[in-house]
Amino acid sequence: MDRPVRRGRIEIISSILTAAKDGVIKTRLMYQSNLDFRGLDKYLDFLVSKKFLERSDSGKTMYKTTQKGLEFLQTYGKLEDSLYEKEG
Repeated sequence: MDRPVRRGRIEIISSILTAAKDGVIKTRLMYQSNLDFRGLDKYLDFLVSKKFLERSDSGKTMYKTTQKGLEFLQTYGKLEDSLYEKEG
């Protein structure tokens, strides 16, 4: 039986940035990126510090992917496409 494959850091970052494209609260982000609160906090702090995510506080804390984060997703998508494209 195959062991489950652990996601790498880049894949986790991609899932967070994808989930936050339109703005999202932390709880929904946790479920959509399949992380616990502690793990999510580490990634959120990192992504906000690197300007891939922006945090806004208006009643509830919201996270939204920045232009820099969207550019990362586009580049990541191109890399995935080139790795998994069919030869022929």
